[in-house]
Amino acid sequence: MPTEIKGALALRKALRNFEPELAKETTKEMARFLKPIVSKARGYMPSNIDMPSGWLKRENAGGRWATRYYDQSEARRGIGYKTSPSKTNRSGWRALVSIENKNAAGAIYETAGRKTSGQQGGSINPEAGQKFISELSNTGELVNADYEKRAGHHSRKQTGRAMFRAVKEDEGKAKAGVLKAIFKAEEKFNGRTR
Repeated sequence: MPTEIKGALALRKALRNFEPELAKETTKEMARFLKPIVSKARGYMPSNIDMPSGWLKRENAGGRWATRYYDQSEARRGIGYKTSPSKTNRSGWRALVSIENKNAAGAIYETAGRKTSGQQGGSINPEAGQKFISELSNTGELVNADYEKRAGHHSRKQTGRAMFRAVKEDEGKAKAGVLKAIFKAEEKFNGRTR
């Protein structure tokens, strides 16, 4: 859930330039709050046995599908966190910290079906997409990460089976911890530079 913090990027840059030890301490403290979410999300990645058989690694696979397969250990390894700010998005926002899945199959597992329940694509089987999403839903339901239970429209962009589920179950503790680490660093930095 996004929170606007004015001056946080400038503070992190100033910490790196003038107080590198405080910058490292702040990064470690932020990571301490993100690690439990990553650990929990990794635990939600289903075993290979639970996945559709056509999505597992095949020795004779060729072409583009030779590298597009699900493997639990690779999907788990793909989940991690970043404590460095992201690039600016189209709306002008940047994330100070983030949780991400760098594994393609893990990312597909996370988000498949959050936009549609499966559409007919170029497959010979017109119900392949719906069946695929249905089988993934048997291993874990899509969960909206909005732990604050706000009224109004909820974005599907905050919905997933592993990472977003872990964020929801965290109930904002990591977010509060990261904010506390930033404010604590600001306080220390201002105290040292006066």
